[in-house]
Amino acid sequence: LVDNKVEYGVYHCCNDGQCSWYEFAKEILKDTDVDVQPVTSDQYPTAAFRPHYSVMKLAKETGFVFPDWKEALDEFLSEVKK
Repeated sequence: LVDNKVEYGVYHCCNDGQCSWYEFAKEILKDTDVDVQPVTSDQYPTAAFRPHYSVMKLAKETGFVFPDWKEALDEFLSEVKK
């Protein structure tokens, strides 16, 4: 960030794109025989408040290019398998 001379502040970095926890789990387990089934918030009660739609957004320009979450996940899983 210093090298790119970006504005001082708090930056949240994440991969490009978005998915639900269900889509994330399906992608992780796509090469297995595990059957991932979606559940509603009512079926998975938690004490913490969860908004209906909450996506991290790369609103500030950083000078970095972030890969799509599926590409990053595939890369990570291939490293883990080594």
